[in-house]
Amino acid sequence: MQDLKGGPAPFFLASCTPRLRDDALLTRALEAFAAGHHADALVAAEYVCRRLSTKSIPAMLRAKVLQTGYPFMAARAWHAAWQADACNPVLQDAMLQSWLQDGGRADVASLGPAFLPARCRAGRHANLLALLRAAGVAHTGACWREGDAIEGMIFFSAQAGAPAPRATLLLSDETRQFQCEVPADGSRFRLACPQPGKVWSITVVQPDGRRQLFPGSPLAFYAPPAIQARMRTDAADQPRPVSVVIPVYRELALVQACLNSVLASLKENTTPARVVVVDDASPEPALSAWLDKQAAAGRITLLRNACNLGFIETVNRGMRELPDHDVLLLNADTQVHGNWIDRLARALYAEADIASVTPWTNNGEISSFPVMSQAAPAPDTRELAALDDTAAATTAGNVELPSCCGFTMLIRRTVLDGVGMLDGTALVRGYGEEVDWCMRARAAGWRHLHVTNVFVAHAGTVSFRAEKTLRVAQNRSVLVARYPSYYPEFTAFKRDDPLAAARAVLRAALPASRAAGWLRKADTAQATAALPNIIAKRPLPATLPPLRTASQRIAIWRHDGTSKAAHHVLALARAIASRPGSTVRLLVIGDGSEALWHTGVVDHVPFVEGDALPLLDDLRLIQAAGCSAVLTDNPAGLPPKMRPVVLDEHFDAVGWLESWNTAPKAA
Repeated sequence: MQDLKGGPAPFFLASCTPRLRDDALLTRALEAFAAGHHADALVAAEYVCRRLSTKSIPAMLRAKVLQTGYPFMAARAWHAAWQADACNPVLQDAMLQSWLQDGGRADVASLGPAFLPARCRAGRHANLLALLRAAGVAHTGACWREGDAIEGMIFFSAQAGAPAPRATLLLSDETRQFQCEVPADGSRFRLACPQPGKVWSITVVQPDGRRQLFPGSPLAFYAPPAIQARMRTDAADQPRPVSVVIPVYRELALVQACLNSVLASLKENTTPARVVVVDDASPEPALSAWLDKQAAAGRITLLRNACNLGFIETVNRGMRELPDHDVLLLNADTQVHGNWIDRLARALYAEADIASVTPWTNNGEISSFPVMSQAAPAPDTRELAALDDTAAATTAGNVELPSCCGFTMLIRRTVLDGVGMLDGTALVRGYGEEVDWCMRARAAGWRHLHVTNVFVAHAGTVSFRAEKTLRVAQNRSVLVARYPSYYPEFTAFKRDDPLAAARAVLRAALPASRAAGWLRKADTAQATAALPNIIAKRPLPATLPPLRTASQRIAIWRHDGTSKAAHHVLALARAIASRPGSTVRLLVIGDGSEALWHTGVVDHVPFVEGDALPLLDDLRLIQAAGCSAVLTDNPAGLPPKMRPVVLDEHFDAVGWLESWNTAPKAA
């Protein structure tokens, strides 16, 4: 590649230097976008997006390209960009605007208010309010903690010439409620906290009399739990009765399935256990009524928050209920089987320094099965029984974890008394609270284990829905500040995968069990994963028309740099590079190599790692890039009509390129 003065082009030199490559490709994407070559811009931006999935700049550029070239993808593209920097006001507004244009007014009205507390506190709320008004949200506001006081802003629509509106606020803890009047014209108000050391839920009474939980609520006014010095582990500490604490908010069917499975399992466990359900002011009357019946029949201990206190404080209330019990924290979207409590308790007390234990699940980060950090479909009751029975029969041994996963977590009361409850002061509503607790316990000398002989089914992401991304981002920043070493350790755990051997043992035992069908479904679901169709209202078309490009592209599908076909790909790239003035480029999907980059005619898109889902799957990327031929030695995933060229021992790169150059261009 030459520049206008005859020397090597700066872009070519930068793209051949790994430390400069990302910036060079972003620059190329910007130039291509400005020139109207959207396919070229998309391919370059996609490389950086897949390599740097937590960076917002490449995701924003990709969103602009897709919004221009494929307007029907704008809502998805801006959602993906927002996920890279969920607290960024510019990305929040761009995403909500694209949702409105896609017909997602209900989605904007549901998620938008969650952005208000930080935006109002910083004085950057005007654009967000306009978007909420466009989505039909006439009355809204937010609150936050400022020192020992409650601050907030309320925005009630008022007719011209009418008196400045006012609003009634209800401040509630677990049992008491206070009422006050505040301005509702958008001015900032400040209230004294009714009582320090408590958690207060704030509800606003709307002009029509309806009560609505105030965005930003609840607010905790207790001191955050301190990180204790190393505690002395007591070898004489004995197993205790267990409180199965289940926080509940919505989804009657899931709660019924969870609670029924727990109650059915109690007779199969010798560990004394009580079921403590905490209703966090559920908005579903049918759910609260069903829980009342269970409590009246003596099946559960039912606690009910007067107003919504959020996941963290709801769990804390449940854990305090029976102070002489160990705590088995269980999400309301799980199902259990057999003597699961006994097996978890044996693991918890197998050694004197174990603070908490967590089991296998289909959806639980590093505890996920069959693939780490990839959610699989939740098994039904019969499949769960087979999975758990098979796990119970294995002898793989337990594995120490950086932290347990809160979907199912048995906690030793001795440790809970020593390091304190979950922290609701800095962590917002939910997500990451179990990591914070586990790290405090580790600082005090305790360990956490993954138990390989228990399996619990987990539906996942029920309570927070689209709000999860925001809560994860907010709480992750707190954890990074408190425990700088945690996420590098977590990443190293995923890379080294100490659970691989145990996972292999369980997988090997399943084909002969009643869970064989579930395993096939799980493998199929992960192999064919696609972006969930929950953000945009319009489904993606089966095929995408090609975008405008300055190049002709040939796709290399699922390139494996260690395969025998790799030398064919390199030979083809060098043959293309040897032709002066050629506009042909290879789009290599999969493994790349420095030798390929140095040819100067290769666009590379790496495989997506972990459980991340690409905004554009590889097949649609080939379509968008206008590839007129597809070459591969592994055609899995390609539709038969594409008729790929097979890279086998008979493939002649130079000869094939000659014939392709003279043939009509059709994919």
